[in-house]
Amino acid sequence: MTHFYLRLAIFSIGLSIGVYLGYRTGTHNAIKASTNSQMVKHLPSYERWALKMGIQRELLPWDTLRYSGTTFMLEADVLFKTINVLCVIIIRKYKNVEAAEDTWAKGCNHIQYVETVSKDNKNKKLPARRTREHSSWILLCNLVLNIDKRHDWVIVVNDNTFAIMENLRYHLADLNPSDKYYLGYAVKFWSTIYNSNEAGYVLSRGAVETFQKAYSETECLNHIYWNREDFYLGKYLANLNITPIDTKDKDGLSIFHPYSWNHVFFPGESHYKTGVFPARCCSKKSVTFMGIEADKMYTYHYFLYKLQIFTKGTLGNVPMKSEPDERVWKSFLKERNIHDENITADQYYKVWTDLINEPTSFAARMKKDTVDYS
Repeated sequence: MTHFYLRLAIFSIGLSIGVYLGYRTGTHNAIKASTNSQMVKHLPSYERWALKMGIQRELLPWDTLRYSGTTFMLEADVLFKTINVLCVIIIRKYKNVEAAEDTWAKGCNHIQYVETVSKDNKNKKLPARRTREHSSWILLCNLVLNIDKRHDWVIVVNDNTFAIMENLRYHLADLNPSDKYYLGYAVKFWSTIYNSNEAGYVLSRGAVETFQKAYSETECLNHIYWNREDFYLGKYLANLNITPIDTKDKDGLSIFHPYSWNHVFFPGESHYKTGVFPARCCSKKSVTFMGIEADKMYTYHYFLYKLQIFTKGTLGNVPMKSEPDERVWKSFLKERNIHDENITADQYYKVWTDLINEPTSFAARMKKDTVDYS
C-alpha cells in the first residue's frame, strides 16, 4: 500500500508524542547565513522560492490523501528531485548503519560512508588516536576531495544521528549551492570555530569545490592520528574564509542539535550554552538530533512518517454505524468463513489473536516496511 507519509504542499512531520517538528503553511522560518562570520542576514523565504519555481501549494488532510482515490504530487517528492543531497555517514558502530539506511537515510539522493572501524572490530570502542588507515580525519578529507560535482549539498553525520531530510531541503531550497555555505551547530575549540559532528553539518557544492582546489590528499596527512575530523575540517575551511554561521530560526530556536530527543522532553541540559550562537530548543523545522540508538530510529521513523492523524474528513474518516453486539461478532466470524456460531470463548479469542501481531513480530515487520522515496 502506498505510504501517505507526507502531506501535500507542506512537510507536516509531526511527532505525535509532544513535539511537532514539521512545517506550517504561512509561517516564515528562515535561518541566518553569510559568506563570512562578519555578515549575517536572513536566508531568503522558502515561500518565495516556491513561487519562483511555479509550485502551487495546497494543504490537504489525511482523509483526502488516503481515501479520495486521487494521486497527488507531494512537495517532498518535488524537493527530492530538485535538491540533490549527498549524505555522508561516519560509521563508528555498524549496528546503527542498517537502521539509518532503513529510516531517515531513505531521504538522501546518495549515501557514502566513512568507515572508521573495520567490520571485524565493529563492536570495539574507537580510540582517540588511531592508525592512518582508520583516522577519521584523513578518511573524511579524502572523501571530500573526491565528491562529485553533481551533488548540490553534502550533509555529514554520525551513524547515531537522525536527520529529517524534508526539513533540510526546506532550509536549502532558496540557497545557491554554488556559494560557500558551511551550516551546522557551531562550537569553539583551540580558538577554532567549527561545526560539531554531534549535530551534523552541511557543505554546499561551492564550499566543497573550494576545498578541493585548495588541498590535496598529502595535506590531509598532517592530522591523521586524532579522532577530531569535525575540528580539522573546520580548521581547514577557516583557512579558506569559510566559517560557521548562525543557523537559528527567526524565533531563536535551534535547528541542528548535538543531543537526543530526550532533551526536548526533559529540558535542562546545557548543550545549547556551549554553542557559539546560543539558541533555545527546538525549531519546528529541526534537521538533526544525535544520540539515537538503532532500535529507536525505527520508532521515531514510525511517528514521523507512518503514523497518520485524522482530525477531519468525510471520505474514510467517518464513524461506523453502530450495530447490536450480537450482529457484530457474528459478522466477524462470517467474514472469516466461520459459520459455526457456537464456538467457545477460547476459540473466539484465538481468531482475534491470529489477526494481531505480538510486539516482536510487529517491530520486525515495521523494520522491513521501509519508505520508498523514489
